[in-house]
Amino acid sequence: PKLVTAAANPGDDSIWQRLRNCEAGGRYDRNSGNGYYGAYQMSAGTWRSLGYGGLPHQAPAEVQDEAARKLQARSGWGQWPACSRRVGAR
Repeated sequence: PKLVTAAANPGDDSIWQRLRNCEAGGRYDRNSGNGYYGAYQMSAGTWRSLGYGGLPHQAPAEVQDEAARKLQARSGWGQWPACSRRVGAR
């Protein structure tokens, strides 16, 4: 029988680490030049909608982690479609 794995627990730090590595090579200061910033490659609009100022890649790591968890709680893993699948988050 094939095992069905449940969606990842958003409280699991290893999932977030794998997501950061997939999205931005684990770099919190990543500015990829495509309108997405930081370790979780968020747009400025998404970042502001979560209540933060400036740009994601300029924020401390803890703030980016907090923002990513807020975004996941609000909108699910689909915010990171390719990487969330790749790291087993969904």
